[in-house]
Amino acid sequence: MNRFREGFGMVSNTVIRNPDISLRAKALYGYLASYADADTGQSTVSINRMASECGIGVSTAKRILAELVKYGVIKRTYRGLKESYITTLLK
Repeated sequence: MNRFREGFGMVSNTVIRNPDISLRAKALYGYLASYADADTGQSTVSINRMASECGIGVSTAKRILAELVKYGVIKRTYRGLKESYITTLLK
């Protein structure tokens, strides 16, 4: 069985090894990496999907995303009402 058959995401050692970033934030960063475009680092996964697939609440996902933004790991770009944000991995 090929464990990479359904794809994978690559994560930055800069993020994973940073002791200031919480374990939950590192996990969500890894999750976002699995959806990110390999060339642009961009993803449009919705906050509701993130929360559901990660087994956390929407408000928890928002707090974790805010932590990742604070540390300059991701950038979130608003696309408009009823649209998912564009999340860009910066590191």
